[in-house]
Amino acid sequence: MKVGIVNFGGQYNHLIYRRVLEQGVEAELFGPEVPAEDIDRSYDCVIVSGGPQNIPEDIARMGTIPRYIPNTYKPILGICLGHQLISYLYGGEIGLGSEFGVSIVYVDHEDHILRGLKPKIRAWESHNRSVINPPRNFDVLARSDKIRVQALAHRRKPIYTVQFHPEVTHTEKGDLVFKNFIAICRR
Repeated sequence: MKVGIVNFGGQYNHLIYRRVLEQGVEAELFGPEVPAEDIDRSYDCVIVSGGPQNIPEDIARMGTIPRYIPNTYKPILGICLGHQLISYLYGGEIGLGSEFGVSIVYVDHEDHILRGLKPKIRAWESHNRSVINPPRNFDVLARSDKIRVQALAHRRKPIYTVQFHPEVTHTEKGDLVFKNFIAICRR
C-alpha cells in the first residue's frame, strides 16, 4: 500500500510523511501539479496537507487537486488547509476563524477517523480560516470552543477531514488519526 501526501508547502508536511511511515506503509510527498490520473494510478489513498494558501482565493493555484478530490472514491484525509479545501469543494462555507497553539477539541462522534479520541483531546491548531458551515453529505465529528467544525466525515465516501494537526506531538493521540486512516485505506 502507498499513501500519497499532497505537499501544499505546509510547515508540518514532513511530520505527516513520518507519521504515515510509522504505520508501516509506504508514503510519498508530491506537489499539487501532479496530474489527477497519476495520483489515481500511483496511490491507494491520499492525504491533503496544510499550507499557507487561502480558500477560495488561491484555489486556481492548487493544481489538479481541486478536480481530483470530488471525482475519486479513494480514501482521503484532509488536514488543516486540506480540511478547508475539501469542505469548499463539496459546497461548505469557509470564513475567518483562527486558532493558534493548543486547543481543546471535543469529539462528539468518533466515526472511523476519530476512533479512540472521545471525549476530548488537546490538539495543535495553526489556522486563520475555518469551515463556517459544513458541506451537505458530511457529518461534523468534533468541535472546539472557537470553531464548531473541527472534523468531518462524508456520509458515503471514505473522505475525512480535521482542522487540527494530528501529526505534531502537541496533539494528544494524533497517531490514532493516522492509524485509523491507514485502516480505512486497507479496506
